[in-house]
Amino acid sequence: MTDAEIKQEQQLRSQLRTVFLQCGMRFASQDAERTIAAKLTELGVTCDTSLGYLRMTQGATEIAPSGMAERIRKDLPNLFSADPKRDSIASRQDLERGSASEIASAKSNYIREHGLSAFEALPRTRAEAEIKNTPVNQDLTRAQYLALPFADRVRLSGVFSADTLARIMARRG
Repeated sequence: MTDAEIKQEQQLRSQLRTVFLQCGMRFASQDAERTIAAKLTELGVTCDTSLGYLRMTQGATEIAPSGMAERIRKDLPNLFSADPKRDSIASRQDLERGSASEIASAKSNYIREHGLSAFEALPRTRAEAEIKNTPVNQDLTRAQYLALPFADRVRLSGVFSADTLARIMARRG
């Protein structure tokens, strides 16, 4: 790859991450952007970031980023953190309804469809799932901030001022 191609790929990955965050979707996988870019290419979608934002076309039709995000989330759910607003199963608690045999059946069906790693990544309760999917902003509570992946907390420590981080850590809830 040439330097220009590498730079273009980095811009595309950054814009994809931005679009999904704006739609309230957080990645659970480290290589999600690469996988999504490959899926878009497979679907015949052309991505252009030369204007400073993500512009997608399929043939002669322009695609809305939010519609693309919803479709990708539906097609590749294992790339995203569990979200109680979008998923019928967002936590392990959601699988524990009914008799012992129904619970075992629900868990095995979930593992069969999504894989063991997705099952292990599920938060224990629906409340934890809601905390983990809070949009990142300066109004986070301490619990929401600490629920973020370590890489996001490190990134935010460089973005937020020391005062902002102190206010976040002082908030209860």
